[in-house]
Amino acid sequence: MVAECTISPSARPSNWLQGRPVQFVADRGLRFRKLFAISKAHFLPNTDPSTKIPMERLPITTASGEEMRADQADTLTRRLGDIVKYSLMLLVMLVACFFLAKKLEDISWVGVQQALFSIPPQNIAFAFILTTANFCLLTGYDLIAVRYLQKKVPVRRVMAGAVIGYALSNVFGWLLGGTAVRYRLYRRWGFSPVEIIAFVMILSITFWLGMFLLAGIAFTVLPIKLPEDSRGLLVLDHHVWGWIFLSVVAAYLICSALIRKPIRWKTYCYTLPPLRLSIMQLIVSAGDFVLASAVLYVLLPPNLTGPDQINFSTVLVSYLTAMILVVMTHVPGGAGVLEAVLVTMLPPEAKVPIVAAIVMFRVIYYLIPAAVAGIMWIYMEAAWKLSRKETPQLEGQ
Repeated sequence: MVAECTISPSARPSNWLQGRPVQFVADRGLRFRKLFAISKAHFLPNTDPSTKIPMERLPITTASGEEMRADQADTLTRRLGDIVKYSLMLLVMLVACFFLAKKLEDISWVGVQQALFSIPPQNIAFAFILTTANFCLLTGYDLIAVRYLQKKVPVRRVMAGAVIGYALSNVFGWLLGGTAVRYRLYRRWGFSPVEIIAFVMILSITFWLGMFLLAGIAFTVLPIKLPEDSRGLLVLDHHVWGWIFLSVVAAYLICSALIRKPIRWKTYCYTLPPLRLSIMQLIVSAGDFVLASAVLYVLLPPNLTGPDQINFSTVLVSYLTAMILVVMTHVPGGAGVLEAVLVTMLPPEAKVPIVAAIVMFRVIYYLIPAAVAGIMWIYMEAAWKLSRKETPQLEGQ
């Protein structure tokens, strides 16, 4: 019976916790889970053979009864945690949908359909152009993470991984889409499980940095026109939030410039990116949110947009607020949450055209890229499996 495994120092890869920007000093339970991921990957047919660790180099010991019971309790705790997590996600989605239904009970869906067909074709074409530019920019997230980890991956692979990961995560969420896809792709491209954890962590930091920067600038400088009943969502005055967000960004940049030693917290050891890479994080993430907000903005009726009506700053802040709630709740695709926040924070007198713009935004920015990403994913999987079948034949010859 195998209950616990450990990797001897001589059997570890040369880059295992040595000389890498992100290091993990794990306790016994976390080390066991990481080893389980590695051992599982060893037997999966979709794992790059060059990344396998020979099983004869993994010393196996039999754990005591107490350790076995501890591992069983830990497994049960994780399963219960997953049940609670997904139950809360479902609950949040249902509450958001109920709230959205209450907000929209007084609108005519025939009017929404008419508003959809009244969106100018040139605006729809411009929205497609902005969406394409946005997904090209999204590649920067993954390029920053690859550079931070000092890995060499062809740019075409990084672009494919970024487009597939972000397009699927927009629809299925980070937990169900983007992270799972990236794990499968980057394991195949030679990344260790620990490096993939670090990779996803850098993506998250980049995401929040750009959001804080844009929200800080919008709340402190740009003109924002929010309905009175939506100001309660902010709790504090929007100027206060703006200075808080900008302070976080400034603190991160200062730490990146001055602190070059690893920062230790619990079982983790984190080294900040250099200042130049941190600035790139801000530019890529801020550009991402600007382009995404612009897609929604150009889909609004021209007679409702402008400095004296629905300005771009208001749409930007509304979209940022929605994305913060979507990411915090982990609701797949922000279903119900995104719509509820946008309908609440944008002017209520333009509710019908706003709903039409959100529906078109979902189609252009979410569904169509997800369909393209799905085709790319199927093609990559088929090509990889075909190459796996051809490799043994070549070896036999």
